[in-house]
Amino acid sequence: MEQMTLKLSVWRQANRNAPGKMVDYTVKNVSSDMSFLEVLDILNEDLVRQGEDPIAFDYDCREGICGSCGVVVNGVAHGPQPATTACTLFMRH
Repeated sequence: MEQMTLKLSVWRQANRNAPGKMVDYTVKNVSSDMSFLEVLDILNEDLVRQGEDPIAFDYDCREGICGSCGVVVNGVAHGPQPATTACTLFMRH
C-alpha cells in the first residue's frame, strides 16, 4: 500500500457575500486505497483540531450510487475517472 502526501487547493468562502480565495492544504500519510472523500475527511479532522472551519462538501451514500459527491477535481466534476463518483475515486488512480 503506497503512502503519499497530497497538496490540495480548496476554494474557501465564509458565505455567499464574503470574498473567497484558494487555500492550499497538505495532507500527509494518504493511502493509495483511500477515496478522495476519505482524504477530505482526514483534512477536516486536522482543520477542526487546529480550530479552523472544516471544508464543506456534499455526499450521501459513499457507495458510488447516489452521485451527489459535490466536488470538482482539477476542473472536472467528480474527478478525472469517467463514470466514477468522487467517493469511489481512489488515490491510486
